[in-house]
Amino acid sequence: MSVSIGGLLRRLRPAGGKRPTDAPPLPFLAHNIRLDDGRQTKPDAGPTMDQFPIFLAVVRMLRLLFPEGLEGKSIIDVGCLEGGYAVEFARLGMISTGLDVRRSNIENCEWVRQRCDLPNLTFVRDDANNIGAHGPFDVVFMCGLLYHLDRPRRMMEAAARQCRRAMFIHTHFTHAHHTPAVDQFQLGPPTENEGLRGRWYLDHHPETEDVLDRDLRGASWANQKSFWLQKEELLSLIRAVGFPIVLEQYDHFGEWIAPALRDGPYAEKDRSLFIGIKP
Repeated sequence: MSVSIGGLLRRLRPAGGKRPTDAPPLPFLAHNIRLDDGRQTKPDAGPTMDQFPIFLAVVRMLRLLFPEGLEGKSIIDVGCLEGGYAVEFARLGMISTGLDVRRSNIENCEWVRQRCDLPNLTFVRDDANNIGAHGPFDVVFMCGLLYHLDRPRRMMEAAARQCRRAMFIHTHFTHAHHTPAVDQFQLGPPTENEGLRGRWYLDHHPETEDVLDRDLRGASWANQKSFWLQKEELLSLIRAVGFPIVLEQYDHFGEWIAPALRDGPYAEKDRSLFIGIKP
């Protein structure tokens, strides 16, 4: 995977090198967040985050886990990117913390926070492995993070220690056998890391810190290679770090569960939503 610095910067910076009035520090990559004044951060991304299928699926499960209500329950969105999920959890009345290591991501998160009346919303810039400095929490939420790490077991152990009730993990995984995702993401051969089976993925080529912070906002941080766990290893790891109840949740595919599992995004990309629950 190659990175054209000039091309990336041209896409990220408006013509003339100036941002329009009240524009975010950087254009939003993925999270279409509805601001209090009705504006959206990325209208071309489709539905706003409160209607995003993963968010709706997680909320359904949260309401089962907390039948007394979500008001006042604490949640951390680890690797929060642009803060969309953290904002919507706060709108449910949860005490919501978004954590991300990139300064550029946190700057966009803070830009959103200043335009949403949510005193129960906080954003923190820190490495995901330092979650212990910010907890504990009733719920740990990790969407698009685990497959960017070279030591997923270390992260899972740290997160589990700070989690009182449930952990949600939306992530890529892999298999010992060959799947379309192996070719699509150019994964390495099956091997072992931290005592777990999986495949290595080249997350990004080495670039300057500025490029890592500004332009590769959805890539790994300190590690160039990431380790994708085999699915059975991930399920076993969730239980091993302290969650006796381990589930895979499929309703984030909506009414398209069968096509997704047969030949859609699940079959092609080896990605799903996993949950660990402490009774």
